[in-house]
Amino acid sequence: MSRNAESETAAKGTLRKKIRSYIQQQIANGRFQAGDRIVETQLARELNVSQAPVREAILELAAMGLLEERPYSGSFVRKLTAEDVEDIYNTRAFIDEYAARQAARNITDQQLAEMEALLHRMDEAADYQALAEMDMAFHAMVVDAAGSPALKRTWENLRLVEWTELSAAVTQSTLEELAKQHWKLFHLLEAHADHAAGAYMFIHIKNFGEELKRYLQQREELSSAAEKERSTL
Repeated sequence: MSRNAESETAAKGTLRKKIRSYIQQQIANGRFQAGDRIVETQLARELNVSQAPVREAILELAAMGLLEERPYSGSFVRKLTAEDVEDIYNTRAFIDEYAARQAARNITDQQLAEMEALLHRMDEAADYQALAEMDMAFHAMVVDAAGSPALKRTWENLRLVEWTELSAAVTQSTLEELAKQHWKLFHLLEAHADHAAGAYMFIHIKNFGEELKRYLQQREELSSAAEKERSTL
């Protein structure tokens, strides 16, 4: 592949990720709610982009389970329950726990150096979207350091890390607190403390899941209260 072709592919990937992040943020802030249709043409006009990357972003979100494709109808925001979120984050916690244990045993000095450089950039993150991108990159590095092709295929196919963007949009933790959590993981990997790294990773992921679950429960309670109020008018 030529350098120009590589640059074009990278640019398309970046645009797709930005559109995916935008849709997730609109879901998190309540603009797009469960059952709402995501109209490609309308979103493309709003973001001043072509329909192709919008369609690709929608397909990625459908693969995650955040949207659902209905034949002959289009793409709709899926109604997520607390049980859905718990299932998703429990699954990710178990996978990432194993990745952290294996990474602590196998990580190289070069991989540690690359991870440390990323964390220094994370310390300077200006907003939650920037931190989410670096968070996903960090966890991808952990999976790579684990040295397990089967694990990497499973991790990529399930696309669980992409829930990070939605979690970051609703978290109550500060940017500094989130960065510190990743530094803690880094130091455990650096010390080759496999069991401690796995345990800390499990808690790290579970906490995100619990936070998102509480957020969805609160939104559901507010929606139910508003519906009751309308019915009494």
